[in-house]
Amino acid sequence: MKHYFWMLCMALCFLLSCNSDDSCENSRIAITSMEEEYACNDTRYSLDISTTEEFQLITNIAEYEDKITGTCDPTLIDFTNFDLIIGKVQLTSGNDAIDYSFIESCTEGRNLYVTFIQNDAMIAPVITYHVLVPKAEANKNIEVRIFNQRRA
Repeated sequence: MKHYFWMLCMALCFLLSCNSDDSCENSRIAITSMEEEYACNDTRYSLDISTTEEFQLITNIAEYEDKITGTCDPTLIDFTNFDLIIGKVQLTSGNDAIDYSFIESCTEGRNLYVTFIQNDAMIAPVITYHVLVPKAEANKNIEVRIFNQRRA
């Protein structure tokens, strides 16, 4: 009887190990910005988007011209290769910088992690954040996750 029990346990372990997908790994997707690509000036303050949503995915120049104002020339943006993820947030203190990470997760899809590096200034600015990401059908299912970090 013990022999059958151990064989059953081994068979169950074998089946469970066959069904797990160990080949899937999270991957970082290359991103860029309008400052880097098109020499736009400090878009945190020079771009504005009229949105009540958390962020917008802009896929063409018509959407850009309809929703975004600012000093960047939208005709420069290569919408055949890029989508623009853009949003704005109200911060509780001054902002030194924004760090971005765009990750494709095996279980969670595409996530843009936006970290605002805060300082001690007693202002509460509204900041526009954005990244240009490689154009893909999967961009329609992006989640943006916002974090605040105090500069040390």
